[in-house]
Amino acid sequence: MSTHRFILEPYKGVSTQHTCSNCHRKRCFSKYIDTERQIQFPDYVGRCDHEQKCGYHFTPRDYFERNPSEKEKLFEDSFQKHVSIREAQLKATYYIDLKIVNLSLQRYPDNKLFQFLSAQFGEAETLKLMKKYKVGTFKHWDGATVFWQTDYQNRVRTGKIMLYNPATGKRIKELYNHVTWVHSVLHKEDYNLKQCFFGEHLLPEDKTVLLHWSKARKRQSLPPTTYPNSYGLHRVERTVVSTPTVCPFS
Repeated sequence: MSTHRFILEPYKGVSTQHTCSNCHRKRCFSKYIDTERQIQFPDYVGRCDHEQKCGYHFTPRDYFERNPSEKEKLFEDSFQKHVSIREAQLKATYYIDLKIVNLSLQRYPDNKLFQFLSAQFGEAETLKLMKKYKVGTFKHWDGATVFWQTDYQNRVRTGKIMLYNPATGKRIKELYNHVTWVHSVLHKEDYNLKQCFFGEHLLPEDKTVLLHWSKARKRQSLPPTTYPNSYGLHRVERTVVSTPTVCPFS
């Protein structure tokens, strides 16, 4: 398949064979076309099939050299196309349907992480924490946990799905690492993901809150006294944390 923008019109019957502009023979002349359909060349831009007796060949380059204004227009069109592609790349952030999120905030007795935490803190306290941090149950794996990335405007960017051992509270890594993303599971093609902090939706409740930073989502949703040495304590301005381009947790 040709990668050139300007090509001789492919043969599709007598309608694509024209009269030569030089020797005037009929049905022996092929015109040049623009594969992007932006430029309509005059009838004389093309090639005669009678290479020996006629030899006429007027190329798009010849046309642009004789018509500088058309060449400038070509560059302008190319620039506008580049701008359009760039604008398409800067498309809006995608979000997960809240119906999907709300459906996950149930069936906690089946949730393996819920089972482990309930044994440590009791079902009531565990349910309170998981509801607060929007930690749900996802059926991708039996008893899997989903940590929803909900921004400060309560828009859900995506969710990270993980499977835990209900006895140890550790992630299941046997056979393969049981970690994936909701937008991948839902087969969201060309999903424009811009991640946010897990738990960011809680920031508007208190703009001066002291934030406890932790790499592990499981630890973020637990009381600070549970892992006293696993947090770095920082005061963070709300305007910084709520920026859509903040670095996500790994």
